[in-house]
Amino acid sequence: MNYTLVIKEEAADEISDAFTWYEDRKEGLGSEFVSSLEKHLARITKKPLLYPISSKEERVAVMKRFPYKIVYGIEEKSVIIYAVFHTSRNPKDLYK
Repeated sequence: MNYTLVIKEEAADEISDAFTWYEDRKEGLGSEFVSSLEKHLARITKKPLLYPISSKEERVAVMKRFPYKIVYGIEEKSVIIYAVFHTSRNPKDLYK
């Protein structure tokens, strides 16, 4: 059973920023980032308990090709994406 996917505004902004950054570096790379992200999101909505709990009852899925973590929570039958967080950033910035 798939859970409903909800992407918070902050996470959507991070996705947009990452797409633009990659696309500015190489045409098509932003689309590859989004495609990779979509595959991870599909896996998360299908099996949300697959990834470990990090803190504050949030779970973290690490993207393989791109240096990003997907931070999410589960509420009833929904997966809430809180952040798509570049791994070079300070993890403390997640909770500001």
